[in-house]
Amino acid sequence: MAVLVAQALGEGIVPYAAVKPVIADFHGDGQPDLAVIVDFNKKLAAWLKRGTVILNLDSPSLAPMRLDNEQHFCFGLLVLEHMQPERKTLFYGCFTGWRLAPGTGPIKRAALDLDMESGSVLRLYYDGTRFRSRVVRRN
Repeated sequence: MAVLVAQALGEGIVPYAAVKPVIADFHGDGQPDLAVIVDFNKKLAAWLKRGTVILNLDSPSLAPMRLDNEQHFCFGLLVLEHMQPERKTLFYGCFTGWRLAPGTGPIKRAALDLDMESGSVLRLYYDGTRFRSRVVRRN
């Protein structure tokens, strides 16, 4: 996993050791994808300045982060489609844990339930075109 993360994000970025990566079919195409938590806070501003697209988990529409977004020293979430470093999607947000959610609908795409720092549970899923999120439980 560490090699894939380094290939996707560069040297010095490693999986967060306290949380186990998840391998599941998030895209619903029968191929395994990788989801891993990473800490890239030190690189966040530089990546945003260079135009790296990082989707904001605190935004209901998963809007791309901008330099003026408030940064909280939270976690990054890296999803590698087909476990290929060049097919990456990056997210950033304040969450404390996650669980694999069972796939639903005619195409059984896996999803992740993120325990947000706010106390809610956010389901992150792929709709066939792009990643989306919705609150599945509020505390």
